[in-house]
Amino acid sequence: MTHRSPRAWILALVGLVLAATAHAQSWEYKSYKKDATGQYDKQNYVSGTVTVYEKDGKSYLRMVAGVMDACRRSDLPTIVTKTETTTLVEPQIELAGCEKFRYVIRNDGSGGHREVWRGDKWSRTSFDHGLTPVK
Repeated sequence: MTHRSPRAWILALVGLVLAATAHAQSWEYKSYKKDATGQYDKQNYVSGTVTVYEKDGKSYLRMVAGVMDACRRSDLPTIVTKTETTTLVEPQIELAGCEKFRYVIRNDGSGGHREVWRGDKWSRTSFDHGLTPVK
């Protein structure tokens, strides 16, 4: 039987704490492409991921799904609100001209939807973005 030194136990404990605080959650995401007329095509999309993670006590959103526009290209500060049934992920975009959006994701793993801010209220988009947990 081997015995670990107190220093080894402390390092192991620190590693566990860091792993717990760096917890991230990812969902599969469908990013739609535009057709020749400039409209988004419901049949043509790139599969990617949406990940929420914490750093220095703050939540961030990272999107990886093909070529992203400047509004979503970098990690975005995000407000995450969890209820019994949903996780609401609302990026705080500060770049001028960017559309305000959020994800409403069902906690049971069955998906979710994207909403955009239009006319002083949240409106659900007509596209299926997936938003199922990455396995």
